[in-house]
Amino acid sequence: MPSQLRKFGRRMRPEPLLLVLFVFLAAAPVRASWSVSPRATRGDFEAFHRRFSSDAYFYPRHGAAPLGLLGFEVYADATYEDKFDAQSFNTTAVDGSYTGGFLSVARVGARKGLPGGVDLGLSYGKALDGDVKLISGEIQYAIINGGLLSPALSVRVTGTRTVSAAAYELNQYGADLLLSKGFTVLTPYVGAGFVRSQGRLARGGSLPSFDDTETHAVAFAGVRLNLLLPKLVFELEKGEAVQGAVRVGFGF
Repeated sequence: MPSQLRKFGRRMRPEPLLLVLFVFLAAAPVRASWSVSPRATRGDFEAFHRRFSSDAYFYPRHGAAPLGLLGFEVYADATYEDKFDAQSFNTTAVDGSYTGGFLSVARVGARKGLPGGVDLGLSYGKALDGDVKLISGEIQYAIINGGLLSPALSVRVTGTRTVSAAAYELNQYGADLLLSKGFTVLTPYVGAGFVRSQGRLARGGSLPSFDDTETHAVAFAGVRLNLLLPKLVFELEKGEAVQGAVRVGFGF
């Protein structure tokens, strides 16, 4: 996996991710240019669900140190996976085409620190120009708060589900460990975990629905730039495929 992350990192530039994020935030709502097809074959649906649910996982995109009782963050982020449109499942599982030929899931959300090293988070997401909308939540507990010389270690539990679902429904649960070390301007972090994704394709009429459940490992590595305003995060993520993500956040 490290070699895959290095290879992806060399060819991935931050400009496409920042552009996707800008478009998601600035554009008025438009009709989706692609949607999950109720006419998908079982094999193509299962392959689509395996890949999409991995890309849509609610990765942390922040370090392990707790926000603290007064701490909070609001943010927007976006992912970039450039091989999604080349997958064979698109033949029957997807109607339409992906903007720019890649898959991106963008989110807006907030995190709030609570007593005892606990952070809570909630976000709303949408596949770029797609019909899949997601709501996600997270709770994170700091096992080690970290300090001037010591790293921070946290465990995080997440949940995600589709909202206003058309043909495709996703219910997802995950857990991961984060390790980070804060410096004056940079906070590098790494982590790994598991995610369980339950998917359903409602085919309509008298056709039976398709159900599929996938469980797989995820890993990630990133760096947070602790600028005065805003905070910038760049993250590489490995699930079923390798993708990049960028986050712009405000808070303390």
